Amino acid sequence: MDIPFLPGYPPIQPGPLARFLPPLEEGSISRALEIYGESGDFILDPFGSSPRLVVEAAQAGRAVLVAVNNPITRFVLQHTIQPFTLTELQTALARLAAAPKDGSRLEPFILDLYRTECVRCGASVIAESFIWDRDSEGLTHKIYVCDRCNHAGEGTTTVEDWERASLHSRRGLQHAFALEQVAPSGDPDRRHAETALSVYPGRTLYALITVLNKLEQLTLPERLKAAGYALLLSASDTVNALWGYPEGRSRPRQLSASPRYREDNVWWALERAVGTWAMEDPRVELVEWREDEPPRPGTVAVFPGPVRDLVPTLRDREVRFLLTVLPRPNQAFWTLSALWAAWLWGRAAAAPIKVALRRRRYDWAWHAAALRTVMAGLKPILNPEVSIMTFIPEAEPGFMAAALIGFDSAGYRLEGRALRLDESQAILSWSMADRLKYPRSPGETQQRMASAAIGALRERGEPGPFSLLHAAAWCEMARKRLLADLWALEDSHLLTTLSETFETALADREIFMRLGQYVEPESGLYWLADPSEANPPLVDRVEMHVLEILRQKAELSQVEIEEWVCQMLPGLLTPDRRLIQACVHSYAIQDPTESHWRLRVEDEPESREEDCQEIHHLLGELGDRLGFTVQDEEFLNWFNEKGEVVYSFKVMETTAIGPGIEEGSEMPLTYVLPGGRASLVAEKMRRDPRLREWLQERGGVIKFRLVRRLVTEAGLNQENLAERLKIDPPEHHDPQLPLL
Repeated sequence: MDIPFLPGYPPIQPGPLARFLPPLEEGSISRALEIYGESGDFILDPFGSSPRLVVEAAQAGRAVLVAVNNPITRFVLQHTIQPFTLTELQTALARLAAAPKDGSRLEPFILDLYRTECVRCGASVIAESFIWDRDSEGLTHKIYVCDRCNHAGEGTTTVEDWERASLHSRRGLQHAFALEQVAPSGDPDRRHAETALSVYPGRTLYALITVLNKLEQLTLPERLKAAGYALLLSASDTVNALWGYPEGRSRPRQLSASPRYREDNVWWALERAVGTWAMEDPRVELVEWREDEPPRPGTVAVFPGPVRDLVPTLRDREVRFLLTVLPRPNQAFWTLSALWAAWLWGRAAAAPIKVALRRRRYDWAWHAAALRTVMAGLKPILNPEVSIMTFIPEAEPGFMAAALIGFDSAGYRLEGRALRLDESQAILSWSMADRLKYPRSPGETQQRMASAAIGALRERGEPGPFSLLHAAAWCEMARKRLLADLWALEDSHLLTTLSETFETALADREIFMRLGQYVEPESGLYWLADPSEANPPLVDRVEMHVLEILRQKAELSQVEIEEWVCQMLPGLLTPDRRLIQACVHSYAIQDPTESHWRLRVEDEPESREEDCQEIHHLLGELGDRLGFTVQDEEFLNWFNEKGEVVYSFKVMETTAIGPGIEEGSEMPLTYVLPGGRASLVAEKMRRDPRLREWLQERGGVIKFRLVRRLVTEAGLNQENLAERLKIDPPEHHDPQLPLL
């Protein structure tokens, strides 16, 4: 059931509307297709939510058919595959800039809307942004650069700034046009469109519609007009009030203005959009879907509508590979898409998604039902041996539950899973299957969920967050095909019922321990009341795998190392990128020219073994010199005159110190490690409060370099030794130790 996670890397160029589209890592799809299927396969993406998935699949030699109902997402996909050149974008912007407007040109006209005064010298300047505050009911600050006095940064707004902003109310001609374009008078959705428009400040809406009207008036070739639409689309995303200040809202879900937001300069937003849309050519062919002409390998066929309308055009049992990124409910994006599509291409273009204007909230039960409807409708065209792989880049518990319920109830069996917790990324693989019948008894659901959570903690050998245990429990229910039957009984309340059942299971203190003082079940970490059957800690296994890989391979990239580790630790064992990076930094150095990592010379097996033997020998000599009786067994023990163990040392080349937590020994134990392991020890302590507490109370960590320096200290004695052992803690990176 566990499959290897397929790591990628953050894209160098995120692309247009990146904050709304799924944050799929670059290279993940390519790696998936290296393992699954063959070149030339016909792939169906029924949701079309990720341009990156479609492009990478075609680049891997697959024939891709994608259904894209949202005209905005379709436009982004089209111009990701057929990107604008920098010249086309700059030309479109230049034609707009030079367009006549009120006796001048459009560019200075729009820029003049953001004119203000420098708070230092009083010179007239163009503001980059104005900051609005809901409590103040207006502008509070402005961001600008003054060419006269070189003052840059924030300044307090003035009465004149407020007056200029108020000149462009939400009741002007531009506002009326923006509203009429989406929902004309008498349209039942008009009030919903009015609500959606409220996320644009009056001046912003005035500027956007002015630019849009001018773009429509210009006689431009088709590509240049499309480039103008692209710039305007990105600007429309950049300048709305969903962008909080200063904290930002990197991925907004609800269409509501932030309490404190930026009103960005629309013209400068258009200029910045040039770089966003000037993407590298993926060298993939784009065609429209034709029933009598399926796409060739390396080609993307786009169906401009919902997948339910695509199904009748496909032959029965034709699709053998379904690959998709599951869409996440996003009321903000879907509502804005309806606005933007109507503005750019008219009401008819927005009609397929206009319903988004009415819905204010999408819960997980609604999403599960939507997924069930889509996947059930696809079954007639899927081959019985179809491979189905779904990527979930934002795999929070509610999303995972909705996906598992939706697919199970549509008649699919969960075959594989991989979950990377810190990045909230999941991969689920499915097959078509008949329903399995498992006997159920009262309390069986809670027992199954608890058992799956226990198994996950035992496998990892360390405390885990709620999201880990939730995924384990729900995946077990989906694997046994139990969710569909439960949904038939509970209907739309299943998510709530199962969530309560699962939380009740976690609250059993005879089975689970809760680390930390938290109120909400989703917070903090969980561990086992009886950890006797738990595996060695996952963090230690990750470290050993990274060390093994580095010693076997001459040079590797960060992604290659991650891929090797994820193959060794699949499914719910998938380690977080931060942990892998900490391990890599602990043992390797990076080639500055090629970005590859190689093992440090001092961490070669022979060299490190010599170091460990040297430190072991020095500790023995130091104990003798200080008047202790030294016993060299499993640990290096120092006894006082009463025969009591005062110090116990364990020299190690790795930081695999997790097992000491469960040994239950009251004897203080000090681990002696190479200095390069300091940051890795700190990372492990951050992840596991048990380890942090144990090291602080009954254990300790010192570095090789400290032992070497203590040996040279003439004034060292039994009385000041304890204090001297603390002068270079693991988190201390300064090679200069304090003087006596």
